[in-house]
Amino acid sequence: MMLKTLPKQDSESTRSTNMTNVKNPTVSVLVVDDHPVVRLGVSMLIAQESGLRVAGEASSCAEAWTLLLRLQPDVILGDLMLGDGTACDLMQKMQAKGIGGQVLVYTAHTGEAQVLETLRAGASGYLIKGSAPQRLIDAIHTVAGGDTYLDPAIASQVVGRLGRPQERRSVHSRELTNRETTVLNGLAQGKRNKDIAGELFITERTVKYHVNALFTKLRVQNRTQAVRVAVEQGLVSL
Repeated sequence: MMLKTLPKQDSESTRSTNMTNVKNPTVSVLVVDDHPVVRLGVSMLIAQESGLRVAGEASSCAEAWTLLLRLQPDVILGDLMLGDGTACDLMQKMQAKGIGGQVLVYTAHTGEAQVLETLRAGASGYLIKGSAPQRLIDAIHTVAGGDTYLDPAIASQVVGRLGRPQERRSVHSRELTNRETTVLNGLAQGKRNKDIAGELFITERTVKYHVNALFTKLRVQNRTQAVRVAVEQGLVSL
């Protein structure tokens, strides 16, 4: 059985860490995968990233549930298929018990039906194994911030199948400013606000302003919906 949490720090170290976290909040991540090598590699990658920490590791749904209750991580990074269940099973249990946490599915499964089922079950993100390490880090930051992350490799397959709006949305490209169109393309590529800001030489706050403006114009509530509508209406291409 694989059930692993980080060792407790001494009081002085804990006080120092807590003081640091007040200034730079750290995102806690629970890594769930039944392949030890994958768990190790992902955990090492996360541990090297500023602002992220590995809260614990689990190799099954049962172990993940035990750690969820104990650690209450910000993000659950897990494989779709595990020996004793699926990520969807875990999310259903979390919802039934009112357990918080953003679920980012990290898997080799790319089937449209599986992706749609996972997103509809409540996953905040879906990333394909084999993606660049930085894309994994970006995905974690994105879902931790309350946004949705969809791997660009599968976005074009499923973005138009996530449910049609009851009211048809129609936004002409001329209604979007050039900057909004550029930001929208960045969202479609799965980029974080920080990345978009760096490329455009503007602040993250300005990017967030443009993203909110896009949400209003597209009549959506999150990034995945924005990209879906944008693709449907030909505002961006994937």
